[in-house]
Amino acid sequence: MEENTKGSNGLMEKMALIADALQNTYPEGKSVVVFALNKTDFIESKKSLLVPDQESKQFKIDISGTEFIFLPDELLSDETSNS
Repeated sequence: MEENTKGSNGLMEKMALIADALQNTYPEGKSVVVFALNKTDFIESKKSLLVPDQESKQFKIDISGTEFIFLPDELLSDETSNS
């Protein structure tokens, strides 16, 4: 259990640092970060970040006005192969 808490806090801390850096770089802009993750990383991210709907195909988290969007990389592959 301690590992999950440590992992989650580490991920949130890293995303907060990214959000802070983006806001300092572009203080007047809106920052959106998209992660296209392999299936394992996507599932682990949902668990670590305590996403309520574990069946969701994508999710987002807002940290200090910066949106972090998580989606499985297969979702991008499907969209690009259809165009």
